[in-house]
Amino acid sequence: MNSYYDGIMKKLIEEDMENYFKDFEGEKSELKNIINKFLLTKELKFEEEKNYKENKTHKYRDRIKYEGKEGKCLARVWNCGMGGQCSFTGKYDGFCKKHSEKKYEWWLGTIDQPRPERPINHKDKIHIWLN
Repeated sequence: MNSYYDGIMKKLIEEDMENYFKDFEGEKSELKNIINKFLLTKELKFEEEKNYKENKTHKYRDRIKYEGKEGKCLARVWNCGMGGQCSFTGKYDGFCKKHSEKKYEWWLGTIDQPRPERPINHKDKIHIWLN
């Protein structure tokens, strides 16, 4: 993480700590000094949490950039358990060529319907969402 974001995160943590200890039984300046000393002496490490499994054929792709885009395929995709909308253009009744030809390919339903809680694929395997 670069220093810009590091500074923002430290400021947010400082505000959260001050809010948490708002009923502190002492001088506010003393509390502020303790918080500042803590933030200056501790190195903050932010790690991206990755709960999904990837392999050579299945890579996780951030699907946020496809949300709300007109003309995208309506099929919901597994996306390593994180879900999302198919990124191809929906030329065939709202579906891409792949999802319009194979009914089992959209066993997760469509993006305009509620997500199935425990979807079962064409091999009768139950899947559990990660988010």
